[in-house]
Amino acid sequence: MAMLHHLFLAVSLFSLLGFSSADQGTATFYTPPYVPSSCNGYQDDGVMIAAASDAIWDDGGACGRYYEVQCLGATNAGDPQPCWGDGTVQVKIVDHCPAGCRGTIDLSEEAFASIANPDAGKIVIDYHRYKFFRKVAEILDEPQPHPSSAVPGLATFYTPPYVPSSCFGFEDRGVMIAAASDAIWDNRAACGRRYSVTCTGPTNAGVPQPCRGTSVVVTIVDYCPAGCRGTIDLSQEAFNTIADPNAGVVQIDYRQ
Repeated sequence: MAMLHHLFLAVSLFSLLGFSSADQGTATFYTPPYVPSSCNGYQDDGVMIAAASDAIWDDGGACGRYYEVQCLGATNAGDPQPCWGDGTVQVKIVDHCPAGCRGTIDLSEEAFASIANPDAGKIVIDYHRYKFFRKVAEILDEPQPHPSSAVPGLATFYTPPYVPSSCFGFEDRGVMIAAASDAIWDNRAACGRRYSVTCTGPTNAGVPQPCRGTSVVVTIVDYCPAGCRGTIDLSQEAFNTIADPNAGVVQIDYRQ
């Protein structure tokens, strides 16, 4: 009976989420400023965003749609292996890439850099639309993990270059990365651990509402030594995903 209920739940969730099969295309990137945008004017939608080419623009219907984009490979010989990590990023359509757009989907610079080397300029991708960031596989996969409870702390950020790092030397681990303070460094055991980080509020009156209402998942690649101002020192790109960089330091919840 429990298995039948589980199966019914799975089918129901797939129906609700409305996943589409992956299509193949190409991705390029554009650089800040990201506002105003064709979809939301001067509304700040963070940096995990993209502009839709005519192929998916749907006469403005693409606004607000979410796409998962996966780097598959190169479009030129200049960088034959441009993809980084698992090469996957989730983005929200906030703008239109007009006629003459070089890619199917024009990612923000930060989104592109999280899956591929920006020096490539353009990459081959698989992309598909879905309604929520959380995947059905993550909800239903058995046995389900028991995630650690969220812990309050502080987040700061550091800027490029990100190599060499204490954990991986000159290995490039992309930009969704962080440095661990002594609170979580665990005598280097933190290297490679992934943390979900959510901005919960300000630490100063300068930016009273710094949070963007999003979370980010980062990999620990470096050490933030004694005197580190935060529990976790995010890359500039990761910090910018969840909060206004002008805040400098924000309150967070984080969990492994």
